[in-house]
Amino acid sequence: MTESNEINQNPKRRISIIGVLIFVVFAVIIIFSDYGLLNRFKLEYKRLTLKDEIQKKSKLSDSLKNQIELLKYDPATIERIAREKYGMKRKNEEVYYLPKEKK
Repeated sequence: MTESNEINQNPKRRISIIGVLIFVVFAVIIIFSDYGLLNRFKLEYKRLTLKDEIQKKSKLSDSLKNQIELLKYDPATIERIAREKYGMKRKNEEVYYLPKEKK
């Protein structure tokens, strides 16, 4: 007796094979479709990385807003920037520029 005859003659075996095939088809659809698990994991990873990037950009934005406020209204910050960046000095003050050390 051949194997195909065994399957045709045993209905329980035929039903179990059909069940396994249906399960495999559904598993492939669930895993690999556009709404499947693989795509879901990729989208979740992308969501988390974008959320992290948003937090970093938000911190940077807050820092820059704080720096803008200091530059607008804080005389000590304005003076520090004028001294460091533009080499300005007070009256009767001498400024010495030292060469940078080479390593």
